[in-house]
Formats: sequence, C-alpha cells, structure tokens
Amino acid sequence: MLESVEMEYGKKGKSKWIKEAIDGLIAKDKGLTSVGLGEDYETNDASDVLVIDSATLEKLQTAMTMIRRQDPLFEGVQSAVIRAAIRMRLLDPSA
Repeated sequence: MLESVEMEYGKKGKSKWIKEAIDGLIAKDKGLTSVGLGEDYETNDASDVLVIDSATLEKLQTAMTMIRRQDPLFEGVQSAVIRAAIRMRLLDPSA
C-alpha cells in the first residue's frame, strides 16, 4: 500500500489515499459486502495513525451502522471497513 501511496501522493499522502479508498468502497460496494471478506486468512498486525476529515468520518460511521444492522456482533467494524477500502483500491486503483 505504501508504495502505491508514494507513487500517487508522496510520502505524506497516506491519509488522502485512504480517504479516497473509503469513498471508492462506499461508492462501488453499496451493500458493503466486501467488508470482512477474507479477514480470517489475514494477519492484521499493522497499526498506524490515520487523519480523516469530518465528511469521511461521517461516511465511515454510516458504513459502520449499515454493517452493524446486518451483523450486530461484528467485531472491529471501523478497522474492517478501512481494510476493505484499502484492499479494493489496491486491486482496482480506479476505485
């Protein structure tokens, strides 16, 4: 992911890249069906700081609410949405 970010925005563009990835996920996956897919097969041991604007935070909260309605026991919804957005953008850079 960091290589893709650096190619598009330089070393300081990670938050912007992820914001755009979240926007792309919400626009292309209306039911958010890709959130959580394959997570059992991944080890998510990376942790990083992410700065997002209020508009993106609102979209993220709406997505989290949608997922909680589908599966009230889903753990780590916010992180799962962000990871799904990153995966989608890496697989389809136009997302």
